[in-house]
Amino acid sequence: MTRLGVGLTYVPGLDRVLDSVGDLLDVVEIEPQTLWRVRSDGRIVVDEEALGRIEHLPGARLLHGVGNPVGGTCPPDDRHTVLVGDLAERLRAPWVSEHLAFNRVSDERGGFGTGFMLPPCQTAAGARAAVRSIRAMADGVNCPLAVEVGTNYLRPRTGELSDGAFARQVVEGGGCGLLLDLHNVLANERNGRGSVDAFLAELPLDRVWEVHLAGGTEHRGYWLDSHSGLPDHDLLALVERVLPRLPALRAVLFEVTPGAVPDLDVSAVRDLLVGVKEWWASSSPLPPLSPPDPMPLPAGHDEGHTIPAEWEHTLGSLTIGREPDTPLARELVADPAVPLLRELVTEFRGSALAGVLRYTTRLLFLTLGPEGVSRLLDAYMRAHPPRLFASEEAFAFADHLAGELSAVPWLAQVLQLDLGLLRARLDGVPCTVALDTDPTALLTDLGAGRLPVAPQRGRYRVRLVDDGVSA
Repeated sequence: MTRLGVGLTYVPGLDRVLDSVGDLLDVVEIEPQTLWRVRSDGRIVVDEEALGRIEHLPGARLLHGVGNPVGGTCPPDDRHTVLVGDLAERLRAPWVSEHLAFNRVSDERGGFGTGFMLPPCQTAAGARAAVRSIRAMADGVNCPLAVEVGTNYLRPRTGELSDGAFARQVVEGGGCGLLLDLHNVLANERNGRGSVDAFLAELPLDRVWEVHLAGGTEHRGYWLDSHSGLPDHDLLALVERVLPRLPALRAVLFEVTPGAVPDLDVSAVRDLLVGVKEWWASSSPLPPLSPPDPMPLPAGHDEGHTIPAEWEHTLGSLTIGREPDTPLARELVADPAVPLLRELVTEFRGSALAGVLRYTTRLLFLTLGPEGVSRLLDAYMRAHPPRLFASEEAFAFADHLAGELSAVPWLAQVLQLDLGLLRARLDGVPCTVALDTDPTALLTDLGAGRLPVAPQRGRYRVRLVDDGVSA
């Protein structure tokens, strides 16, 4: 199969939409990290129940990584690469894709995560670093690899390569394909990075295997790549204009976040898929997919340009709230996108904690109030860099809360319940916790949005199970 067709990227909760548009689906794309569970012993395993549901959906399968980018000096995580390769083989995915970005930083203390996909250093040296990462991942997954050029909220810098020229050097040097996210391209134009046409003019369009479509939102003067709904009119006009220019295109996917799924108009999703099929109606046969050979990168003069490792450490530090005192840091901190990135990381981490430690979060809000919780989260986030998985973030936050246990009534008990539920879900086996307060009273009152009133004290042992698994 050389041309897959039109489809959706799968997210939890999308089943209602998939059932309604199944007759139009040619391909379903999976974000593998959303299927992984980091067990309490550190092992990463695949959620077989979720994967089983996906395997029965109509159409072909693609994999799109969202946590192991290939745009920085840190090579892709070998553990994740192997898991993606195994899943690609199991699902017979003709290629996999990842982001041309970085989310990890190396330093003398072991490095840290950034909690967000950040733009790479767009210099000749940055292109060489990205090429090394791309080749490492392509070798590890043992199938063709495409890279996605992401949204860049930063202002263009003097002396850096343009977005299109950088992407061309990377994909040609890496011997890979391109995932062209047209919403990213439009967002970059709206945010002042450069015009869509100028960007496309510099790309090797014959390497575009896949196109993504999504919706966005405006926030603080920026157009965010929030995947918050259907494409707007400008993006649809761009799709109609660009798709016929992509001679190697094999798949077009619509993306949306889980939080936006309940508001999706199913009939509008159908109309989108039908429209894409009409705009991309060419029946010309494509040759079997074969990754192009890597090309030598043009000679680059790096004197006077930012070193990629310095770029990553500085931008990553600023994004998670640290304040390095260097010339590059002083330059970047003047960019209004830096506070935006900090805000996005903070909101993402807070949302992840609220989703995993549901009762603990509610107790903290009822006891400390919004301002107190904000101060607590700020102190935690400044002391602890982001973790890739929400479960890892939850355990780190629980350790941080050790100093608050005496200040918040029942916090130790509620936290044990939340962590026990989390362990049961991650490990797939029941977890027993010991408490000195009636757990039914705690969970009933907190579930109703109120503080417990004199819950009974005693010795309790509670067996917690994942309610998504048969007893």
